[in-house]
Amino acid sequence: MRILSVTLDRRVLDPHSAVGKRQTAYYRDHNVSYIVLDAPGRSKLATLFSAASEARRARGFDVVTAQDPFFCGWIARVASKASNAALHIQDHSGAFGRSAFDTRERLLRPVAKYVLRKADRVRTVSERGKRGLVSIGIAEDKIDVIPIATDVSRFSSLDRSRAMPNQILCISRLEAEKGIGVLLSAFAILHEKHPEASLVIVGDGSERKTLEKLARSFHINDAVLFAGASDDVATYVSRAGVYVQPSYFEGWGLAVIEAAAAGLPIVMTDVGCAGEVIKHEESGLVVPPGNAHALADALGRVLNDEALRRALGEAARRAIANLPGPDATAEAIRRSLQAALKVSS
Repeated sequence: MRILSVTLDRRVLDPHSAVGKRQTAYYRDHNVSYIVLDAPGRSKLATLFSAASEARRARGFDVVTAQDPFFCGWIARVASKASNAALHIQDHSGAFGRSAFDTRERLLRPVAKYVLRKADRVRTVSERGKRGLVSIGIAEDKIDVIPIATDVSRFSSLDRSRAMPNQILCISRLEAEKGIGVLLSAFAILHEKHPEASLVIVGDGSERKTLEKLARSFHINDAVLFAGASDDVATYVSRAGVYVQPSYFEGWGLAVIEAAAAGLPIVMTDVGCAGEVIKHEESGLVVPPGNAHALADALGRVLNDEALRRALGEAARRAIANLPGPDATAEAIRRSLQAALKVSS
């Protein structure tokens, strides 16, 4: 099977990267080519037009798959028509299981709906995402729910004997949709009652300077560490006492799964894997997105109660034990691609 993959992530071209290794597993025994909507030094518009031109010249492919139903999906639709290939769309964001985050997403939703309705097969990463797809008229029998593969072995075996109970950890890109501003507001509220608490934020992004300024305005900058991006998040997980994910939306929540594997108590917003893996008052505490006071209250409960911390951490570890590993996920994705081909044949 010849596969054309349309993606935003240049790391697919590096076979030694984690993303590249996953791609190798997904497309094992198949011939894969890529259109990457990320060209350093070129404008996004120029990159998009270049990709569209490349898509119109696509020939000889059996399946065209896209990382998302938006820009990637539109390019994939063009390529699938040019190559008379099956169209396979991935929905990692669960976009239709929630309200639109911003104006840009609202404007792009009609494009995404059109692409999804033309797809021969759709893969989403959660039941929340599936419900959203069904709500816009996508037939259940052409949707595959395949969570993002996570090799949790290095997290489940972490030595956490030196963990600090009052250290709160968040691993996230520093972008508006990740809710880090809300987390800082919540931590400012929390810090008044828990001056011993600290917050470590691992990740980088366009919002970093704004968020650092916000921490200073709340007078919590001495208790907040912006650690930047890291290839060794396991070290931070081993030292933390609580994991928090304050996102406005997530498709799944890879960092949450990794923290759960290490036995950290989880506090997160009601996005992604919340409700399926991290269940409120069972394997974590789940609060509404954007609510700083609810987030502060939940974090305070965990800091105040050692027994609760231990119970939530153990339950979180159990909750992720039955999730499919990388091999099972890769096999499920290969089956999804084959199913798209059968539909179009």
